[in-house]
Amino acid sequence: MSVLLDVRSVKKHFPIKKGFFGKQVGAVRALDGIDLQVNEGEILGLVGESGCGKSTLGRVILRLLPATSGTIHMQDIDVLNCSGQELKALRRQMQIVFQNPYASLDPRMTIGQSIAEPLSVHKIASGNQLKKAVQDLMQLVGLTSSMYDRYPHEFSGGQRQRVGIARALAIKPKLIIADEPVSALDVSVQAQILNLLIDLRREFNLTYVFIAHNLDVVRYISDRIAVMYLGKIVELGSRADLYAKPLHPYTKALISAAPIPDPKADRTSRLILSGDLPSPASPPTGCRFHTRCPLVQDVCKQVEPEFREIQPGHFSACHFAEKLLEEA
Repeated sequence: MSVLLDVRSVKKHFPIKKGFFGKQVGAVRALDGIDLQVNEGEILGLVGESGCGKSTLGRVILRLLPATSGTIHMQDIDVLNCSGQELKALRRQMQIVFQNPYASLDPRMTIGQSIAEPLSVHKIASGNQLKKAVQDLMQLVGLTSSMYDRYPHEFSGGQRQRVGIARALAIKPKLIIADEPVSALDVSVQAQILNLLIDLRREFNLTYVFIAHNLDVVRYISDRIAVMYLGKIVELGSRADLYAKPLHPYTKALISAAPIPDPKADRTSRLILSGDLPSPASPPTGCRFHTRCPLVQDVCKQVEPEFREIQPGHFSACHFAEKLLEEA
């Protein structure tokens, strides 16, 4: 399987400024050294608590936010350094589905106009050909062509998200960043949108980076899963390995916190974390998770653990990952 997206040592620091002259006094380290590879045709789930940097990573990949340092390659294209026509061509290869279907559509544009916009910008279609292409896209995502002239306020949340998906598909991208695309929807609608994404992936050989904080959703849709904590990836593995044998205490806590739809289920084994997520403006020394970790030792407070392969295809940034593997 070939690598479609290669992210190396990517950092994104937001400056903290103070005073009349805006002197920088610090930085919010939203991303602090991300290494990630996404294979062509796969769905990579990206999970973690709010504020860990998931959405920031998606936006940096798409050049919606500039990176502070690092490299990103989309096959042979240097994403962070391309410009002009090369950047415009790159835009055709990467698209995004936003979290909020209520805010991601222009209320002054009809659904047909919203979907047609990328086709017009990239000069893919015009006139009657453009309208036909938009109506075909609408039918592809489960909307009828009769909805072409309606406005966003006339649609439900699920229907609006289908419009967002159609707009992302319009220019036939290779990679779609799905930034929590179902978190604002009802549970029954979530299942419909997830199944639609899976069907489209199969039909068009799409590659997704699927960002979410719902572990059940990520487990359902992903091939591999990367777990983020405070601007770093702390575990990466296949869906089966990560859920059966989590090799980082944070991953174990996330999995144990997932709701269990059984009132008789045993909840005494849940791993409850103490404390709050530290500030990304002043992350802890050593392992960033040590302030909340139930396995913490002195070495965790002093030495940052290496992100390493513990078993084939399964990586962890924990000093005691081998111990967790033995206990699994």
